[in-house]
Amino acid sequence: MNVQVKKVYRNYYLNITSALFKKLGLPQLIDHLVPVDPQCQTRVSDAVQAIIYNMFDGRQALVHVERWAQEIDLEKLIRPGLHPSWLNDDALARHLDRLYEAGIHNVISTCLIHIYRKEGLSLRAFHADTTDKTVYGAYESVSSEALRITHGYNRHHRWQKQIGFGLIGNEDGIPFYGDVHDGNLPDKTWNPEVLSHVHEQLKQAKMEDEWIYVADSAAMTKDTLAQTKA
Repeated sequence: MNVQVKKVYRNYYLNITSALFKKLGLPQLIDHLVPVDPQCQTRVSDAVQAIIYNMFDGRQALVHVERWAQEIDLEKLIRPGLHPSWLNDDALARHLDRLYEAGIHNVISTCLIHIYRKEGLSLRAFHADTTDKTVYGAYESVSSEALRITHGYNRHHRWQKQIGFGLIGNEDGIPFYGDVHDGNLPDKTWNPEVLSHVHEQLKQAKMEDEWIYVADSAAMTKDTLAQTKA
C-alpha cells in the first residue's frame, strides 16, 4: 500500500476551539449579523475565526496572518475551500471595518446572549471590573464618537496616555459584556453605563430574573444604585 502525505498541519488545540465555535453556531450567526457581498471570497466569520485562532496560537500581526494560515488546516478549522492567501491583511482589515460599521458591541452581545441561552449558563451573579492599556505616540480621533485615546489615571494612579477595557462575567468567569472605552473614563461613570447595557441585553434575551452585581467600591454611587433599580 502506497501512502503519500501531502502536507502536515499543526492544529493542536485549535481543533477543540474550532469544534466549539461550530457547535455553538457562531459562524452562521456572525455572517447573519454582518453579511457581505456573495462574490466576496471570504466572510466576516472567516476573519473572526482566523484572528481568534491566531491569538490562541501566539498572536501575529495582521500582516503575518496570511503566512501563519499556511501552517494550519484552514479547511478543517474554518470551512472547506478557504485559501490562506484570502486572509491577507487587506481582507482582514475590511472585515474588521464591517464589524465596526455593523456595531461591534451589538455583534458581540448578540453572540454572547446566544451562547448563554444555548448552553443554559448561569445568570445568578455578574462580576465587573476594568483595566487599562498604556500607549505611546499621537492619536487623533476622526469623530466625536470614536474611541478617545487620551490621558487618564491607571490602576496605579499614574497619569498616562491609555485606553480602557471593561468586562462583565458570570460567577464562572464566562463573559457576558465587554467593551473598550476612553482612556479617561472613570469607573464611577463606567459602572452605571455598563449596567444599562446589561439590563438591555437581559431584556433582549428575555432573561429578567433577579441577579447580583459584584464590583469594587467605585460602583457605589447614586447613578449606579439607580441603575440597579431600573
